Amino acid sequence: MTPIRLSIYTMRIMVLVIVVQLVDACGPGRGIGGQRRGRKLTPLVFKEHVPNVSENTLGASGLPEGAITRDDDRFRDLVPNYNRDIIFKDDEGTGADRLMTQSP
Repeated sequence: MTPIRLSIYTMRIMVLVIVVQLVDACGPGRGIGGQRRGRKLTPLVFKEHVPNVSENTLGASGLPEGAITRDDDRFRDLVPNYNRDIIFKDDEGTGADRLMTQSP
């Protein structure tokens, strides 16, 4: 190899080593911050809720304000929820089961 090719080859290897070190520093594992503290994230099982209490309890939903009917003025304030992770029954096929009060 000529000296010019050897220096280009050496530069490429040095750049590759530097890039690998930078990328490796971004990966998971031991680092300056260590592992995250907190609860272990596990998927929900069928019929499990967060919080895992009935939606009618005071702790889960607060004080009840009463049912909202289609004739009620508050019905216009409901917004549809198109979250793919939630399975709605929608027996009537109207999409009204997706309507929810907007979170604060």
